[in-house]
Amino acid sequence: MNQEILDFIKMGRVGVLAVEMPDGSPHAATVHYANTENPLVFYFETDRGYRKAEPLLAKETTRASLVIGFDEKEMKTLQIDGTARLLQDEEKGIFQETYLGKFPEKVAMSAKHDLVFFTLTPTWWRFTDWTKPKGKAILTSTDAS
Repeated sequence: MNQEILDFIKMGRVGVLAVEMPDGSPHAATVHYANTENPLVFYFETDRGYRKAEPLLAKETTRASLVIGFDEKEMKTLQIDGTARLLQDEEKGIFQETYLGKFPEKVAMSAKHDLVFFTLTPTWWRFTDWTKPKGKAILTSTDAS
């Protein structure tokens, strides 16, 4: 993924995450996100009782999508499809550094026992930028290979 897109991701704090529920239906919610760049992995937290936690607690992985950038003034957006799963014990340090580093106001809340922490690893992405002088520019994960 090129640096322009990574910088765009870094600028943001909020996206819309959709997960595949156990019955196959979609569920979308606005979420805070943080990420690592190499490899590109997104990190999230949610309350155990929220709907987006259901598929994460029901099976090892679930299909998920994330959209970043939905501001008419910015005119850029990134759509991501991938696999979501619960955070593994060995990833807790990365989560603390990455997610809690971006959202230090959530440190106290993260100690609550009713929260679940999870990741999204992209398998496909599409970045659209309408601000280019020659018009809309689109880059996808298939362009990078």
